[in-house]
Amino acid sequence: MKFDKKMAVLCFSLLGLTQFSHAQTIFDREEVSVVQERIYDRKHEINISAGYIPDDDYYESYAGAVSYTYHFSDYFSWEVVKAQYFYNDEKELKSQLENDFQVTPETFDHLAYMAHSALVVKPSYGKDAIFNSFIVNHETYYLLGVGLAKYERDYSFEETTDESVLSVTVGAGRRFFLSKSFALTFDIKSYTNFKEEAPETNVYMAMGLSFRFDFSDSDSVVREKTSDVYGYLNHDKN
Repeated sequence: MKFDKKMAVLCFSLLGLTQFSHAQTIFDREEVSVVQERIYDRKHEINISAGYIPDDDYYESYAGAVSYTYHFSDYFSWEVVKAQYFYNDEKELKSQLENDFQVTPETFDHLAYMAHSALVVKPSYGKDAIFNSFIVNHETYYLLGVGLAKYERDYSFEETTDESVLSVTVGAGRRFFLSKSFALTFDIKSYTNFKEEAPETNVYMAMGLSFRFDFSDSDSVVREKTSDVYGYLNHDKN
């Protein structure tokens, strides 16, 4: 009797091991095998944006910007130029120092203009279903650039002067495609400006609208949302 029980347990164990091995073999073969290519691919892009620097001590700094970007491929592009003009509004801290504490710093520096050129890498692309009603395609990008920044320096007892300095920017953003020609952009960047006294680093946040276009039909790659946009990630090339 004991022998029969042992045989039954052994048979059930072998059967379970066989099923597990079979299931494991099936799941080992399961791979993410489909990737959607990018729907919208235009070579040229003009972007108009509004930005804000939140961490300046004495000024609320708002920026208006325009840029031109050339897209080499799905993964790399060159922001040829981005020009920014800043409007600066005094914070309460500056007024409090002057009026309440009779403390007037000798100088107040604020940004007037900036211009940069940057290399852009676009490694990530995807899409979101909004309330299961429509789909928004988007891509994430990272950039590194150099340029010039111009400061206006207000003195307490002298005339205003200006200073132009080297500027380095690094940041990330996301582009949401509204149509074949238009996209919304959201950026967050860090600007390090090498002023004569000491380098100054500021955070910059911006939202913009892009117009994307090609000069000829041969440059344009706009894929329809059909099975043709799907490629297969197969390790087996047979």
